[in-house]
Amino acid sequence: MVAMLVLALAYFASFHPAHAQSPGAAMAEAANNFVAALATEQQAKAMFELKSDERVNWHFIPKARNGLTFADMTPAQRHLAHALLARELFPNAPLKWMPPTKHMTGDVFRGYLLDGFFNLAGALTGQGILLVGMMTEAVVTPWLSDRDLALRNVRYVLNAAGNLAEDFAPPPGGFIDRRADTVLRESVDLLERIADHPRGLMDAIADGTFGITKRPPDGGKGLDGVVALGPDAYNPALELLEKEVSRA
Repeated sequence: MVAMLVLALAYFASFHPAHAQSPGAAMAEAANNFVAALATEQQAKAMFELKSDERVNWHFIPKARNGLTFADMTPAQRHLAHALLARELFPNAPLKWMPPTKHMTGDVFRGYLLDGFFNLAGALTGQGILLVGMMTEAVVTPWLSDRDLALRNVRYVLNAAGNLAEDFAPPPGGFIDRRADTVLRESVDLLERIADHPRGLMDAIADGTFGITKRPPDGGKGLDGVVALGPDAYNPALELLEKEVSRA
């Protein structure tokens, strides 16, 4: 398990924030590049006032929404849009990770400790966003109490070790530095194989080239797997977001 922590540190050693542009400057640069590449009519679709209701018009299911779609962008514009999204979601590193579910065996004590190691690796490498692992994922659908424990794990590690990134500097030529180089080369090789895939990214996902699990486009339930909200459905998160918009 300690070996996993070392390998995780190596994974992000090449993207240490000490060597990166400040998050705010990187995000502003990416946004300006994207907007500058749009035609006037595209800018009108893509940009909204901060107080706009469109700010909370988000969901993971198919639904009507405003804005400029990827289908209406040129390949170059889509590239810049993806760059902006990466800067917004991942301000301190171009890559993110999460504790792999394949290591969750049903031993919740081992799983909880493993998640703590992954959280520590994120803290040591200055990750602004941590993808939270839960000790029961891939075994059962995590309960709310499991999710609460997972968040407590993150808070504990960040409160205890959140500033250690300032002193984390793997020596050149050391194990972490060498492993980071290996991981980076393997990542580039994988991206090249995906780029050269005969039928593009979606089929690379479908046949398992991208990721371990094969996910064919016709293998899911599609809209048949989406449940409509009932008349009495209540989502407190949406109410909180709407209040924030009204204050802005």
